Amino acid sequence: MTSCPHPDCGSPVTPGGFCQRTGKRVDRATGRHTDSPGTGPSRPVVSGVPTAAQVLPPPQEKDDDPLALPEVRPVARLAQPSDAAGLRGLGLGSDRTLAGQYQVIRKVGYGGMGEVYLAEDTRLENRPVAIKILHQRDGHTMSSEGRELIRLREKTMTSERQELVGLNHPDIIRVFNYGRHEPAGEFLVLEYADGLTLEEVRARVVQDPGAFGGARFHEFVLAYGIRILNALSYLHHQKGKVYGDLKPHNVMHCGTEIKIVDVGSVRRERAEGPTTDDYRAPGVGMRGETRFQDDLYSLGVTLRELSAAAPRAKGLGPESLRRALQRATHVDRRARFATAEEMALQLRGVLRELRSLRTEQESFEPSPLFVQSAHALDGTIGSPPPLNGWASGAYAPTSPGLVPPSPSEVACGLPVPRSDPYDLNAPRLDRLTEDDATALLQRIGGWDSSAELHLLRCRLHMARAVNDLEPRSIRRAYAEVSRARRSIDSRWAPYDWRIDWHLGLLALARGDLTGARHRFDGIYQAIPGEYAPKLVLGYCAEKAGEWPQALEFYDAVRRRNHSLGGAAFGYARVRLGSVRAEGLADALAALELVPAHSRHLTAARTAIVRIKAARARNPLDPDDEALKDALHRLGPLFHEHGLTDPRARRRLEAELWETVLERVPFRSLGELTAGLDERLTAPRDRKELEETLSLLYRGLAEQARRSDLPDSNEIADALIDRANKVRPLGFRHDRRRPWLGKTYRQRLRDGPNSRPSSK
Repeated sequence: MTSCPHPDCGSPVTPGGFCQRTGKRVDRATGRHTDSPGTGPSRPVVSGVPTAAQVLPPPQEKDDDPLALPEVRPVARLAQPSDAAGLRGLGLGSDRTLAGQYQVIRKVGYGGMGEVYLAEDTRLENRPVAIKILHQRDGHTMSSEGRELIRLREKTMTSERQELVGLNHPDIIRVFNYGRHEPAGEFLVLEYADGLTLEEVRARVVQDPGAFGGARFHEFVLAYGIRILNALSYLHHQKGKVYGDLKPHNVMHCGTEIKIVDVGSVRRERAEGPTTDDYRAPGVGMRGETRFQDDLYSLGVTLRELSAAAPRAKGLGPESLRRALQRATHVDRRARFATAEEMALQLRGVLRELRSLRTEQESFEPSPLFVQSAHALDGTIGSPPPLNGWASGAYAPTSPGLVPPSPSEVACGLPVPRSDPYDLNAPRLDRLTEDDATALLQRIGGWDSSAELHLLRCRLHMARAVNDLEPRSIRRAYAEVSRARRSIDSRWAPYDWRIDWHLGLLALARGDLTGARHRFDGIYQAIPGEYAPKLVLGYCAEKAGEWPQALEFYDAVRRRNHSLGGAAFGYARVRLGSVRAEGLADALAALELVPAHSRHLTAARTAIVRIKAARARNPLDPDDEALKDALHRLGPLFHEHGLTDPRARRRLEAELWETVLERVPFRSLGELTAGLDERLTAPRDRKELEETLSLLYRGLAEQARRSDLPDSNEIADALIDRANKVRPLGFRHDRRRPWLGKTYRQRLRDGPNSRPSSK
């Protein structure tokens, strides 16, 4: 066996003309590796791949499983004629039996460590197996360097016979047995995989985009990636091994499962072994010395090639996928995913995003990195009207506006990163319950320094600065971020997204939207499967007036998780500002999807009531049906959906009833209030409506006087003027009690010991 003439290789070249280290054909004219088609490089796998296969979509009952794959049914099965020429040199008898147990049928491929044959195990009911005949090596004609490589590879194969049999993962091809048969030599007995390699899947999609679901193929690509990562996690952490030569040729889609094949490349971390140029990570040694992260790079290249073959999907999902694969294949090892588990978490998030955008169905999974915020970030759309809205002389205060919350409000209301469980203070941080920033700063003042402690202090100082308790606190917040950075290993601190997250929050708190947007876009690059960076990027786009981009971010987040009110409110604000006719319907539909278990349900249902009331006040196209629906929603809102504050109820009732007074003719009032919730007191005629409004205004005036609004007295006076203006003509000032004549007639009827009625 000769040495490979490719520069800096020196690996043995098999009799078939393939480099043993890379599995590539060696071009005799140039002396270099080549990717030309042939039984070698195009099929360096343990496989019985047929020339054709039927692809069936996942069944309906598996629609809820994000990892469900189509079924691949090979057309050409085992019953193919044996290839006598391909069996020569194995020294088999007329019955073609190897080692007295395995009846060889035909040659099916070529791997990096030898030829692969299809056989049947005669001792186990003729179970199909794959036989890998390991290369025979002759070191007499090789250089000392080549002989040293042979010695190392012989040692690897000796270890392989003992260790590979112990691999037991459903997504890795099983090694059943090993042995020796003269003159063929040493062999491995492996699980037989019958399907399509991912390279053949890619070629099939290029030729027929609809074969694997069209744009849905992006979801299957992610499912491939997550399954492969599960197998790599098993190899890395349970076995301490790397795969080393991951590429589309070495992964098969069999039925509805996948199999990583050609396990001859599996080895200890940093050990020498086969690799493939186009999939080799930067930093891999010349002899294939591979580390755990290098497998993730090879997988990223594999998935990138697959996804490039599919038609583009709609929405933000393809961009999230592109960013995930870009991080996986970053030139700088420290900028890549650190572990298979970390990469799998982000791919799962991207997969759920793609599914939600395609099916328009929620695909919720709790975030492993963020704690969901209690703040709805609704701006003014999800709250009852403010008191100062009645300061003007016109009916109906300002309609639920399209103004988003302030940057400082968003900075304090975004989801909070979960604590690093390995942080020194993590156990104590997770038990903190105090919400007051000043009190918390006092309680944690004497704790030992750690990254998570300094990041918490940063958020607390920022909250104090936003609330004007201590304007200088913003500088202290920046100082805490610097301390957190110093608490992290200097090699990894520049790549820790938590630092950028807090710098982005501080930029928002200062009103620097450009700087904040830059920070959060970098976080989106680092954790593309998470919803929190997309939520704040949607806000930044909304504030910048880039509504199509804001819609894209908000829509991706809200579809994936309906309970995230921040995305639903942002989407509704942008859609309400649209000139398109369906904008109102889309906004209401997004708010209706906020579920009962969401902490933002009350704000969402309040927003629906106010939007519908504003729709009725539209002078160009008033909608009295919308007003009727808003009135009928008041009862459930007050008694089922959580609006229990009597002051907020009064403001909302005042807004609706004055809209009724302005819009509804006298004779139509009964039709409007028919069937109204019995828990509400509905006026029966216009006089009662005016009385109701007058009393509501007086109650609001009292609210204003007791508030801390800078112009509270002026607002209260304006509300009293409204109360006097709307009150029907009468002879008494306080009409909540019956007039004197009615009181005495009642006493005469009930007897001398009766008390005046308070009704």
